Amino acid sequence: MYQRVLAAVAAALLLASCGIGGGASGNGNGPTVVTYWSWISGSEELVDRFNATHDDVRVVLERVPAGTGGGYSKMFNAVRAGRAPDVVTVEYPQLPGFVTQNVVRPLEPLGLDELEPEFPAWAWQQTELGGQLAALPLNIGPTVLFYRADLFEEYGLEPPTTWDAYRATAERLRAEHPDTAITNFGSNDAALLAALAWQAGAEWFDTSSGNWRVGGTDEPTGRFSAYWESMIADGLVTVGPTFEERHVTALQEGTSLTLIGAPWTAANVSRFVPELAGAWGAVPLPQWDAGSPAAANYGGSALAVPEGADHPEAAAEFIRWAATSPEAVDAIAGVNTSYPAHLGQAEVWGPGIEAANPYVDGMNLPETAAAAAATVDPGWEWGPDMTVGFARLVDETTTGLDRPGGLADALRRWQDATRDQLRQRGFDVGG
Repeated sequence: MYQRVLAAVAAALLLASCGIGGGASGNGNGPTVVTYWSWISGSEELVDRFNATHDDVRVVLERVPAGTGGGYSKMFNAVRAGRAPDVVTVEYPQLPGFVTQNVVRPLEPLGLDELEPEFPAWAWQQTELGGQLAALPLNIGPTVLFYRADLFEEYGLEPPTTWDAYRATAERLRAEHPDTAITNFGSNDAALLAALAWQAGAEWFDTSSGNWRVGGTDEPTGRFSAYWESMIADGLVTVGPTFEERHVTALQEGTSLTLIGAPWTAANVSRFVPELAGAWGAVPLPQWDAGSPAAANYGGSALAVPEGADHPEAAAEFIRWAATSPEAVDAIAGVNTSYPAHLGQAEVWGPGIEAANPYVDGMNLPETAAAAAATVDPGWEWGPDMTVGFARLVDETTTGLDRPGGLADALRRWQDATRDQLRQRGFDVGG
């Protein structure tokens, strides 16, 4: 069904395939030179390790702006101009847009589809679009809760296992430590809002009916939004951009005690509050139903081969190694705490990340991440233009969250505007 939807989208957009472009190449005697565009931390270390262990292919890294900060537009423009690189990094929410606009090529002819049993089913579903493999999962972001283990112990608190318990902990903190909030609700992070809705069981996009259905008002979204509206209204959380000055100060002073994130968040925490090494723990995200553990995916990226790439076979060799080899995990362990999508890489990630990153050691992050990755709800789909979708969601949630029903109203406006935008672009949009 998804295949028919994507095919219809492509027809509606009338986008022709781009010609073969001018990527880098070998000199005929030496290794094939593969160009790789990425912004993620650890890319240099990854490329250096690959080049040190391979003679037939040499990868040249070109750093590009973060995807929605200009990297994706650069990739689209390069493909359309016939100057595509050989490998690109793409985040999962944006991948459907690459598919509907014919920017990436299917990976089955390159043999990468044979790796499906080596990945979590839900992660594979994020990259198999329109009945074809559009990218190979590289890393994922199973949701976890980071908490100040030292202050929880000092205050006599236990890490909350349910969202009801999370609120009760927040109420106790506010009563006993009035200057302290349990967390900051990030008004600038659309991906986190989506992850919280995903964990609650929401489905913001659905193609099972043969068209694009957009929903920001389903029952699980309502439950998630009502919960956080009450937390905001009762002054139990702060509201503002994550990891900006006010939030970082609160983390430094110990007046914001938890962070909802994913394994990669640990690297951000270590960068912004390096003095708090050893103070943090990681536990599963609080649950709506303690008897049915559920997580979501927050972040992560995949590797794709653009249309017009000069060296797709050599690109596939690099992608296979980067996404499946234990050596690749070891290469970036000291600079990137992202959780590998590959099941085999995940098994060696824990000891490696703790040995290479003292900030992570003692958090219990490997065990927590593994448990979360095993419980991600597989039903979530992304829309065909999440770059615009996320920007619009941030616009809608920047103000008004302190009003009754403010988050639900913002999500309703986002839903209606997204439907209108997709119809204007020629997509078949249902209710």
